[in-house]
Amino acid sequence: MKCGWREGNQIQLLENGDQFYPAVFEAIAQAQQKIILETFILFEDEVGKKLHAALLKAAQRGVKAEVLLDGYGSPDLSDAFVGELTSAGVIFRYYDPRPRLLGLRTNIFRRMHRKIVVIDDRIAFVGGINYSAEHMSDYGPQAKQDYAVRVEGPVVADILQFEVENLPGQSPARRWWKRHHQGRRKPSPPAKRRRCLSGEITKSTATISNVII
Repeated sequence: MKCGWREGNQIQLLENGDQFYPAVFEAIAQAQQKIILETFILFEDEVGKKLHAALLKAAQRGVKAEVLLDGYGSPDLSDAFVGELTSAGVIFRYYDPRPRLLGLRTNIFRRMHRKIVVIDDRIAFVGGINYSAEHMSDYGPQAKQDYAVRVEGPVVADILQFEVENLPGQSPARRWWKRHHQGRRKPSPPAKRRRCLSGEITKSTATISNVII
């Protein structure tokens, strides 16, 4: 993402899940219109279940929520976990999901590592913290150390624009792939577009597959 200097922003540094998760969950609880959330890892543990509950409540009160997960980093969410959210209206997407080969995940390259949340076009969270209990200090010696920031101000519009341009479904092939690999290979022909029905699973056939639930 490239943009000019933006003044007038308020930035709060958040250390580990102990500070990050409460801030995100509170912002989701106060959301009135729209939530966009991207992450590499979402586990169905105590942290993932709290995020699930927050998103479910938001969707049930009429907030539009979109979630993008990485197909390698978040491969094992249960049908019940995802289904309850999609039934409430949450748009659930996976970046480059692939079936396992002999029980092994094969989609280890070209991953989606972004951890971004944008709420009501007003608040954004950006950083390196996924949604799993291992980011909490009480996890033990193997707990992960990482940071994120909570942002309010003009730069949120730039973050939102980046999100909208890069969400799957905006074009047949991922714009990320086009932008970073243009000229290195002949582009695939555009996938034939068609209207998607609610609850239908769709796949882009150009360059990178994306599943929309």
